[in-house]
Parts: sequence; structure tokens; C-alpha cells
Amino acid sequence: MIVLTIDTCLGACSAGLFDADRTLAVLNEPTTRGHQERLAPMVEEVLAAAGIKPDQIDRVAVTIGPGSFTGLRVGVAFAKGFASAMAIPCIG
Repeated sequence: MIVLTIDTCLGACSAGLFDADRTLAVLNEPTTRGHQERLAPMVEEVLAAAGIKPDQIDRVAVTIGPGSFTGLRVGVAFAKGFASAMAIPCIG
């Protein structure tokens, strides 16, 4: 099961891909502002690094706090939109 992970809490923006117990790709950048500009490109970068296409992802996991309200909204909105477009579960 391939899981896309997203974290936009606190002072970082992170995206990762995991398959069962192994890490396929991870990006983590210190970011106190600008999560919305970096998140989609970061997801593209981890997909490319892992050689995974979006339709191969089985679910999306996203942090739901604690953190800044704006950062959390960016991550949750992206995760829900991605999961909806791919018709896969989104877990907080």
C-alpha cells in the first residue's frame, strides 16, 4: 500500500511516499510561510523521485495539528483535494 504523507504544521513543509514499512521518497523544508506555494511542487518531486504515478497511491495521510491554522488548512485542503481526485481515502 503506497501512502502519500503531507505535513504543513509548525515550521516545516513535508511530503513523503511510503510503501508498507519502507520509505520511497521524502522532502522536508523549513517553512514558516508559503506552504501553499511549495506543497504541490514537493508532491510532484517525491512522486518523480520514487518513480510513482499519482494513480498508484492508495491513500493520503495528513497532519491535523497542532500548528498554525493557515498551514493546517493548506495541508488538509491539498490532501482532501488529491484524495478526492484519485478516489482514495484521506486520513488525518
